[in-house]
Amino acid sequence: MAIACGRLGVSGLRPELVRLVEELLRDRPAGEAIDLDTIGDAIGARAVAQDEIDAMMSEIERRGHRVVSAEGGRGELHLKSVLDAARVLRNELGRPPRAEEIASRSGLSLAEVQHALSLVRIMQR
Repeated sequence: MAIACGRLGVSGLRPELVRLVEELLRDRPAGEAIDLDTIGDAIGARAVAQDEIDAMMSEIERRGHRVVSAEGGRGELHLKSVLDAARVLRNELGRPPRAEEIASRSGLSLAEVQHALSLVRIMQR
């Protein structure tokens, strides 16, 4: 269970991200799925770490919605490039690469990389 501390809300998210989740879920019927493209579009160019995206998805699910990847979603287009770049960087750096490093190596935007990494998280659930 997440506990409020400092600038983080009860869900463990920054207040700005809690508001973003609330906006995403506003006027959605209980149980309705929300696709990853919609979450990615809402995040836009905000500086959001992968663990924060995971926490957002967990909060969305905690509130009774499913997070899904739309068939043919954008993340699938970039998934191979992101995973290939991440593997090479991990070997070179000796640690998991940051999303910014993957973006630089793959030639994709940070938002595209974050979206693809979120898709991987959904696939692993």
